[in-house]
Amino acid sequence: MSAVSTESLNKVEQVLADNTASNPNHLAAELFAVVDLIDGNGGLRRGLTDPSREAEQRAGIARAVLSGKVSEGALNVVSAAAEARWSSERDLADALEKTAVTAIAMSAEQRGGADALDAVVNELLTFVNTVNSSAEAQSALADSRASKEALKKLAVNLGGQVTTEEGKLLLERVGSATRGSTAARLANEFVEIIVKRQNRWIARVTAAEALSAEQIAKLQGSLNTTYGKDLKLDITVDPSVLGGLRVQVGDEVIDGTLSTRLADLSRSFA
Repeated sequence: MSAVSTESLNKVEQVLADNTASNPNHLAAELFAVVDLIDGNGGLRRGLTDPSREAEQRAGIARAVLSGKVSEGALNVVSAAAEARWSSERDLADALEKTAVTAIAMSAEQRGGADALDAVVNELLTFVNTVNSSAEAQSALADSRASKEALKKLAVNLGGQVTTEEGKLLLERVGSATRGSTAARLANEFVEIIVKRQNRWIARVTAAEALSAEQIAKLQGSLNTTYGKDLKLDITVDPSVLGGLRVQVGDEVIDGTLSTRLADLSRSFA
């Protein structure tokens, strides 16, 4: 998002914070439904983002279309989004989707604090790693003939032992409404939204074999010290790397795997 749209998103999330006291998961489900409505209706999308209209007019369109169909809290959030300025028409729906994910994160925090939020992130990461390692799963999730309910169920099953209501809601969303992305990529985006809320980063670690609890603790401590943040480790086992570790934090990659060193050596001889 551009700076203008990011500033508008921040304002919408401020309104969200004032409207999630009762049932943030229900509010999130309503916002997802509004995103789908906006995506499928070009006239409505243009009306809600038209810079030639006054902010009050755009909010009035939102209320006229949605009044009586969603809760007052959802109506307040969508109206605030309509009043804001966006760099592109799509940015409004993108912002509402991000806001819905934030509402679900708030639900987990209210229910069980950081531990509950970590559980949700772990369920999403399990889904991402499972899908990325299975061409069959990727094909099934992209099957346009499958019903939304079937895709929701498949996505939840691919998340492993999903025990949180919030994780289930998010996985159902990534399974049934990718909005031009892929399910795994969208799940990754949801993870980034949640860990950013925790002021954390994701460290994606690839190892040739499973790490012991002691090794994970040492790696966690070393990376936290290096980056000055409490990182969330996403560890994937890939025997093809042969040995060592590959760590990616944001755009920075530390590759100490044996397969990479062998490839480098082979290129030097060539």
